Amino acid sequence: MESHRPTRRTVLSGTGLAGLAALLSACSSDGGSDASASSAAPEDALAKIKRSGEVRIGMEGTFRPYGYHDSSGALVGYEKEIGDLIAKDLGVRATYVETQWDSLIAGVGAGRYDLVMNNIAPTEARRKNFDFSIPYAVSQGRAGVAADSPLTSVDQVAGHTSAQTETSNFGQTMAAMGAQLVPAAGFDEAIMLVSFGRVDMTANDFVTFQAFFDQRPDVHIRLLDGQVGDASESAVLMALNQPTLRAAVDKSLTTHMDNGDLAKIYEKYVSTDLTPEP
Repeated sequence: MESHRPTRRTVLSGTGLAGLAALLSACSSDGGSDASASSAAPEDALAKIKRSGEVRIGMEGTFRPYGYHDSSGALVGYEKEIGDLIAKDLGVRATYVETQWDSLIAGVGAGRYDLVMNNIAPTEARRKNFDFSIPYAVSQGRAGVAADSPLTSVDQVAGHTSAQTETSNFGQTMAAMGAQLVPAAGFDEAIMLVSFGRVDMTANDFVTFQAFFDQRPDVHIRLLDGQVGDASESAVLMALNQPTLRAAVDKSLTTHMDNGDLAKIYEKYVSTDLTPEP
């Protein structure tokens, strides 16, 4: 697992240079060309957030321990708390917009919110259409089966059914491993399909499974031996070409990773430090 973990130093070296180049381009522009207008747009995105006094953050709101509602109805979770820290550092309030996974990422392009925080991996395919912050969490991918399943290892995935949200990185990884995907609206539905015997398995990161085991010890699910794909990274997703917003989010995340704030949040929710190695 550790060989796949990103370092903040290597990630920041790329994002920092990109953000600096865009800022210099915007400052030297005379405003008379399409290129200069494009360079100015990212700065306007952050300025708009500051003018409105809020940063809108999209998440499912039903995904324990990332973002979910507690018994009082309040939105809680470790991504919710990280989002609050980012908003505070931007000098604005955080407004959370909850929606289902299948329309969650598309909501950024539609202007429904500014950022998405929902255990989203910054895959190469997604980077073609969206910008990402530096990773703020990393966890191992695993596959869960019913307790009485004859399967024992992820090496046996091929040819078996797996309940997944089809656009998720785990869905794509399981398909590449030869699984037959069965569409599910989210992890809760996927795990229930496994427990009811309608599908053979579902894949997600270890933290998600651990939170489920803590909450539902009555549902008899076990994990297959072996890891599904590389270590799963989580990063903040935003619209393309917003270097000033991305730089501000990266600065906030780096500050709270370096001072231990994120480690405390992870300890509170999952009893494990998910902070990427420095």
